[in-house]
Amino acid sequence: MSLGEIFSQDRYYYLRPGAGEKVPIQILNFRWVFAAWSHKLKKTLYFEKAPDEPEEEGLKRVREIVLLQVYDWLAGREGFVELTEPEFEQFMGIYEAFLRQSGEIRYSRQKKGRKNENLFELQESPYIIREVRKGPFSDKL
Repeated sequence: MSLGEIFSQDRYYYLRPGAGEKVPIQILNFRWVFAAWSHKLKKTLYFEKAPDEPEEEGLKRVREIVLLQVYDWLAGREGFVELTEPEFEQFMGIYEAFLRQSGEIRYSRQKKGRKNENLFELQESPYIIREVRKGPFSDKL
């Protein structure tokens, strides 16, 4: 799948939870990309390779990020979360725990100085996973 397919305009949605809000998400995909701000278009553009001459193309703040593609259960649509390297490491710890024990990943943002920091937490599943046993269904009723 190319970046053009991922970033079609109808799915260009960024999760921005409010203060204290924790959004349940499902992880769809993540990839390392280069991001740059386009003053002309007034939005962030993503590239698989770093632009050769960003100033000539009108791009600012070129940086390497992890773009996390998620499904936002509250909004009912796909969205994106930009992660720095330290945020990605924190996310991977939560994601590995999620793969081992299941549950629900929740996404929130916390104000740290002038910037917002992305945070993830794993909430344990309220359901108990049990072993399925073979036998007549009428005996269980």
